[in-house]
Amino acid sequence: MNSPSEIHYSSYFVIEQVAPCDARVKEGQDVVISAKVRGQPTPMVYWLKDGVTIKTAGRFHVRQTDDGSSEMSISSAQRSDAGLYVCKITNEYGLEQTECRLEVIGK
Repeated sequence: MNSPSEIHYSSYFVIEQVAPCDARVKEGQDVVISAKVRGQPTPMVYWLKDGVTIKTAGRFHVRQTDDGSSEMSISSAQRSDAGLYVCKITNEYGLEQTECRLEVIGK
């Protein structure tokens, strides 16, 4: 008599840290916000500003690093870049997110 096979899934996802959590920079400065992300299966990572997905274009750049971090960078910050930034990760088991508020002040 055959017994049914058991399949075990090991799944998780987590944002371990975000640096800086809230930041204040001067106009013209470069900004890098980094989030350490882990998950199984490997999660998709999205960065949003005020609810809109950030794409790598112009002064904005999003990249994954070899150590599992996700970085969102802005070159030469402008006052219009101020706002709420969210790092969102998702895989088939759920969604996790963390926030960072950026303030851009005059030179």
